[in-house]
Amino acid sequence: MQDYKHMILGKTDSNLRFDYPDENRALANSLVAQAHNTIDIFTRDLEPVIYDSLEFVAYLKELALRSKYSKIRILIQDPSRCIKEGHQVLELAQKLTSYIELRKPGYDFRDFNEALLIADNTGFLHKQLADRYEGIVNFNNPMEANEKNRFFTRVWETAEIDPNLRRLYL
Repeated sequence: MQDYKHMILGKTDSNLRFDYPDENRALANSLVAQAHNTIDIFTRDLEPVIYDSLEFVAYLKELALRSKYSKIRILIQDPSRCIKEGHQVLELAQKLTSYIELRKPGYDFRDFNEALLIADNTGFLHKQLADRYEGIVNFNNPMEANEKNRFFTRVWETAEIDPNLRRLYL
């Protein structure tokens, strides 16, 4: 596994391939840790191997609480697994509802089989196949990150709020 600590959001402009779950996780953590304002995630099932860790949740929480303008949007195509088995990101989102929003993509995007993580509309992690751990990351490509963000926003605007993702207070 390469050392990704030298990659800086907003500065390191090169497309780097990654091929393994631990690389995928390290890169996702690094992007979220360095984000100042926004994180957008499009995922099949909120991949526990990547996102269900104390470290990732701590970075998300730090971002969410950093500013009243912080915004974290997560599109989950199939939330049943994280609802059934539990997930730390889901628990955090249920506590920080003003900063973290979860939605399920609408009918038109139900077959989308890619995964995205976009940080501050500057850096991104993109997997062509959502179920695999291979992909490309770039920490400073605002043009491509904005293109991916426009797609994400288009999906977001037609996405549904899944009542199963909300916290029930009894």
